Amino acid sequence: MQFRREAEGLAAQVGVDPANLTVMQEAVGIAVGTRDVALTDSVVLRQRGKGLAVDQNRVRRFEMLVDAIRASAPQSRPESSTPGEPGRTRYLPFFEAYFSNFIEGTEFEVDEAADIVFNGVVPTDRPQDAHDVLGTYRLVADPEEMGRRGDDPAEFVELLKRRHARIMEGRPDKRPGEFKERNNKAGNTHFVPHDLVEGTLRAGIELRDRLDTAWERAIYVAFVVAEVHPFVDGNGRAARVAMNVELSAEGQSRIIVPVVFRQDYLDGLRRLSRNDDPSVYIKAMRYAHDFTHSVDFDDYEESKRLLEEAHAFDEPDSDQRLKILERRRPWENQ
Repeated sequence: MQFRREAEGLAAQVGVDPANLTVMQEAVGIAVGTRDVALTDSVVLRQRGKGLAVDQNRVRRFEMLVDAIRASAPQSRPESSTPGEPGRTRYLPFFEAYFSNFIEGTEFEVDEAADIVFNGVVPTDRPQDAHDVLGTYRLVADPEEMGRRGDDPAEFVELLKRRHARIMEGRPDKRPGEFKERNNKAGNTHFVPHDLVEGTLRAGIELRDRLDTAWERAIYVAFVVAEVHPFVDGNGRAARVAMNVELSAEGQSRIIVPVVFRQDYLDGLRRLSRNDDPSVYIKAMRYAHDFTHSVDFDDYEESKRLLEEAHAFDEPDSDQRLKILERRRPWENQ
């Protein structure tokens, strides 16, 4: 308040345009809570007016990503637009949960994971790992849950917490459903400080409304959650669930990130986070979306065979690349 009064006193002396002075007065008033937050287009000031501090550098990165996504080519991959294919995604939630955990280090053979999910066979020496896969599967296989995007930033944050709690409920030491209380990092990347998590998430989700399609919003929210890294553990899984909620809610094919594609995916995230270059991330997510849409998931054994053919299970350091398959319709096999 003192600085605002001093600025107002100096404005006339230094020839400040009255219109610029008014902008300053409104911005400061919103920040300190004396003016209506609805008066500003700034998502940072709106959160500040609600008493939530924000990582402004991250919000600027989110704004840059929104602009880059809007400028990129459109993408639409309907989940099931062809009559006679209602079961095409039957086993997609299983493989989604399997790969999402595998790339985070929870590694099982795919048939072993299927036994955990479908037959309740939990390895006695790895109960927590098994619960990670099972908890993720139960979440992504729940059509009602996967159809709820969150109509506003506050609801999105609550849904994010609730879903994280379901994914991580087998690991109480990881504070399921609760935001981190200490800062975290991965390699040289420092994520959003713990005291700025909620404000930054809310500001980021406000920007989601500037995007027009499920595809655009999906890859955007995936980056927002990954970049904020709001939890002690399980951030990648929570980010990918948020991504696929956006797609499922509008009948679009989901995105899975297979083992062989892990490095491409992470390289895209890192390049955007460290160099403010969204191009690699957008290309990688478009490719992963096209790949997922190319696989029929109506039969477990056939799905597994197709994924093997596409090299989905190969390690990232192998000589293989993820292969987009040519989709075959039921009548083409007759």
